[in-house]
Amino acid sequence: MEAELAEKRNNVGLPEKRWNIKNILRFFCSAGVYIFLFFLVFVYSLYAPEGYIQIATNKYLFFRKLCLITAVVMIPLIILYYMMPPFKKRLKNLIQSISVTDIFIILFLSVNIISFYYTDYREEALWGTSGWYMGFGMQLFFIGIYFLISRFYDGGIDVLPFFMSASFIVFFWGLLNRFSIYPVDMHYKHEQFISSLGNVNWFCGFWSVFFVTGVVLYVITEKFWMRIFSGIYSVVALGLAAVEGSDSAFLSMGVVFLFLFLISFQKTDYMKRLLELGIFYCSACQVMRIIVKFDRESLSMDTTMMWIMLGNLTLSALIVLCAVRVFIGKREKEYAEKETAKGEWIWKYKWFQYTVIGIITGIMIIYIVLLIVNTRAPGSLGFLSKYSIFLFDGRWGSARGATWRDGLAIYQSFSWRERLFGAGQDCFSIYAYNIPELSARLQEEWPGSRLTNAHNECITHLVNVGIFGMLSFIGILWSSFKRLLERAAKDPLCYVFAAALLSYFIHNQFSFSQVLNTPYIYMMLGVGESLMRRNAKAGI
Repeated sequence: MEAELAEKRNNVGLPEKRWNIKNILRFFCSAGVYIFLFFLVFVYSLYAPEGYIQIATNKYLFFRKLCLITAVVMIPLIILYYMMPPFKKRLKNLIQSISVTDIFIILFLSVNIISFYYTDYREEALWGTSGWYMGFGMQLFFIGIYFLISRFYDGGIDVLPFFMSASFIVFFWGLLNRFSIYPVDMHYKHEQFISSLGNVNWFCGFWSVFFVTGVVLYVITEKFWMRIFSGIYSVVALGLAAVEGSDSAFLSMGVVFLFLFLISFQKTDYMKRLLELGIFYCSACQVMRIIVKFDRESLSMDTTMMWIMLGNLTLSALIVLCAVRVFIGKREKEYAEKETAKGEWIWKYKWFQYTVIGIITGIMIIYIVLLIVNTRAPGSLGFLSKYSIFLFDGRWGSARGATWRDGLAIYQSFSWRERLFGAGQDCFSIYAYNIPELSARLQEEWPGSRLTNAHNECITHLVNVGIFGMLSFIGILWSSFKRLLERAAKDPLCYVFAAALLSYFIHNQFSFSQVLNTPYIYMMLGVGESLMRRNAKAGI
């Protein structure tokens, strides 16, 4: 079934046997996409000419040069391709093929243009704040990546194994670093820097996009070799998450596992493989626990969550998961032997899916109520009040309470036009520190440092490009996620891209967009859109 789907969608839009100018242009456009993806995923992720010294700036300059060269080559080719006769028919088809996600992308582009036009900090807004580089020009590149890939990635070569191969190197390198093994001299060793990506939070943003590929493929693929590869990949990616050092990794991992749990009730095989993923993760944690027991100094970072994962919690989970996996395997075999058995055995337990959803929803509601009660009346929860997680103040969520509050305070200081279109892309910092009242507040809260974003992508967009920009950005991710889920009923490969969008979005509500994760989520958006377009043409 999987092979048939791949053949159908990959045969869509292939050049005709007769090589005319139009088909030659299409071929070069598609070839350009593969070359661009090679440099973006493999070369860019490993590029660090000075090690960790100026790594953010060096990465940004490489990415900008790559995009500019790609634009110079690809834009004329694409224009020529669309101008080939019959021009009117091709233009009509182009307009008719615009998706909901395309519309939100165009809206986001329009808001960015308006925001850039009106900003008082145009020089800052063009390429962005030093060290972050998320300005207007970069947004144009991200949008260009989406349209280039969504229209000209033809599926002739499956890029997911390539994505996994490149990110596997990055992940394995990072895992070695966490155990004080440094295969490459990066000129500066520090626990806050890891692999070829630098800062641990920047690394986690990259990880949140790519770890998904392996774990989802392991669950859905029917190809034996792909399951072996994705299983090895998942062990490294999930094991790294336990010791990587950023708590936001656990949010991404948790929501992706919940996502997989919900879809695993479609097939018993899906549920078995999901349990195996849990076993992989817990086993990796216990192996690392044994290593650390004999050499505690080998672990280069020390966090509370890290020691929880390397403790008895994952050991207990490992025992339970193994028992459940054996139980499901036996029951499935018994069910298959019955002559009257119809459908998937796991369907009998669909009620458990809704039970888990109810429990999680209930826990979230209870937590929010307790948080509100204790924040309004500190100490009212008794012994629970001593835990900062139950008090929403500046310290909540590793100071996310303070960064979110400051971001909203900046937005409240805006004029009506700024509330609609923002201060300018990546102008969060320069705007705030040019307002005396806000500057004094930020300098008091963040002495010796400069707050450049809200550590929440939605609030940061709210400040930079206003309410219209934030809503259009959310619309991009939501529309693509929803459409991918609908398509996944016929082509499970769509789950890979849907899960990547979900992981990125959840992660970035407690983190930020930067040059090592945002380009890749637009890439995943583009590949997912291309997959849906080819499926639609193939009648899948």
